[in-house]
Amino acid sequence: MKKITLFFILCFYVLIAFSQGSGGPLPESWDLNLGEQPDVIRLPPLDLEIIAQQDSLNDLDKSMPWRYGVEIPLNLNMEHGGLWTALPNGGKIWRATIQSYGALNLSINFNDFYLPLGSRLQLYNQDRTDVTRTYNNSQNRINGQLGTWFVKGDIIWIEYYQPPYTQDRPRLQINSVIHGYRMGSVIALLDGVRGINDSGECNYDVNCPVGADFDSKKDLVKKAVALLNLGNGYLCSAALVNNTRNDKTPYLLTANHCLDTSDPALWSIRFNWVSPTPVCGTGEDSGDLQTNFTISGAELKANNTKSDFALVELFEKIPESWDVAFAGWDNSDTNPLFEVGIHHPNGDIMKICRDNSGATKVDANGTQVWLIGGGSHGSGNGWEIGTTESGSSGSPLFNENGHIIGQLYAGQSACNGLENNNEYDIYGRFGVSWNTGNTPQSRLMEWLDPINTGQTTVETLQNLLNIPDFEEIGEIKIYPNPASTAITVMNNRYPHLSFQFLNVMGQRLHFGSLSNTMNTINVTNLTDGVYFLYLLDEDSKNSVTKKIVIKK
Repeated sequence: MKKITLFFILCFYVLIAFSQGSGGPLPESWDLNLGEQPDVIRLPPLDLEIIAQQDSLNDLDKSMPWRYGVEIPLNLNMEHGGLWTALPNGGKIWRATIQSYGALNLSINFNDFYLPLGSRLQLYNQDRTDVTRTYNNSQNRINGQLGTWFVKGDIIWIEYYQPPYTQDRPRLQINSVIHGYRMGSVIALLDGVRGINDSGECNYDVNCPVGADFDSKKDLVKKAVALLNLGNGYLCSAALVNNTRNDKTPYLLTANHCLDTSDPALWSIRFNWVSPTPVCGTGEDSGDLQTNFTISGAELKANNTKSDFALVELFEKIPESWDVAFAGWDNSDTNPLFEVGIHHPNGDIMKICRDNSGATKVDANGTQVWLIGGGSHGSGNGWEIGTTESGSSGSPLFNENGHIIGQLYAGQSACNGLENNNEYDIYGRFGVSWNTGNTPQSRLMEWLDPINTGQTTVETLQNLLNIPDFEEIGEIKIYPNPASTAITVMNNRYPHLSFQFLNVMGQRLHFGSLSNTMNTINVTNLTDGVYFLYLLDEDSKNSVTKKIVIKK
């Protein structure tokens, strides 16, 4: 259904087909009044003073992933922990509750994960304001491993629902919990509490302008960049990459050093974490956007220390409804006129940096890199716009044409207040990664040119092409309806969704953004009756209108 004008709502609203979106189901227990609750499993406390001392040194080193949490071993399974509840319809629910005191976020590693067909697993926090994607049997792996994205707060609920007449037996074995002590809506450290803009003040959000010669390219290639949770309390950055078949094989390019002490089977990846209110090197806090564009698990395909690259293939295909992109690349190893980096420094919201001097080729103690010259290394004054930091490791470097030419390896670039410190950064060269080594496991060309075309460049491929109408894509759940005090809108698809809440006369009562995964609209002051919720995808300009009933 294409865009609906207010006039259409006024005159023809009775003809509109209203239906609740087809988003993923909420946890089954939320609609039930279950009396017995599982015992809370409390994890041992962390020594944050020692952790802070370690981080004060580690955070200066971009050649290692950025630590946001600590992995705590835990042996918990469905046979010896948690609580089973039999439902009247013959279904079953298993729930477990874990607390790690003081955590800002928690995530789970399963070393034995198997869900029968039709069953589902969800994780959420104590106040039910943050819930993960729904896991089902499509996430079953041969190795039985799975790592989840994190949930806000220091209590996490794990809920498994099994429908009636399920014959197969589930297996859930929790091996460890990641206690996130920094990064999130707030950062709790020894030196105080800070907002999500935990990276340096000179950083530019990715939606800040970086030049008319690149802004249009940036708006596309940023959709390929991801925040990479390594499943061990550490983070890197990465990018989806295209191949010569243009077939959306979910290859993810990052740094080889991001493999250190991590298993790609436990990785989880988040796309489209972009601030709706960009801050451009002014030191203010960026606005947050809590989207649920996350996917779990990958298999290593190739890596090499010669250019510090790692290529993995995600276990799952990218959903057709996700507004992401597969970045193009250039393997010619030609010096760029200028270059741009897009990344997640310190696990922060997506940032961008630009160097106008043009990167040069150097040998960094045996690693073949692009040098962004600055300080005592090379010519130039580092980045003209922004910087990179720990956590930016593995992030893509784009040339003036928007093609990936490398991934971040190391460097000394950082913020000095609102200014860049004019130091250097180095990126492993994509052209070296292309054909270095004697086997497909040590180079890129067999994976990214599977049909042996010999191409030196490939363009960026958008995941969303010729999409169906907004209403048909759905993936939006609105509840409760009828409502009395508030309406929650679950949005797992649209990173730039706006709304208008209207009465039957077409008068606008509320408006704003619904870009988070969970959004609340307060209707306490409204009288009983029929209202309309008008939803607009700001990217495609497609829209749909839902009928809402208020009943006190």
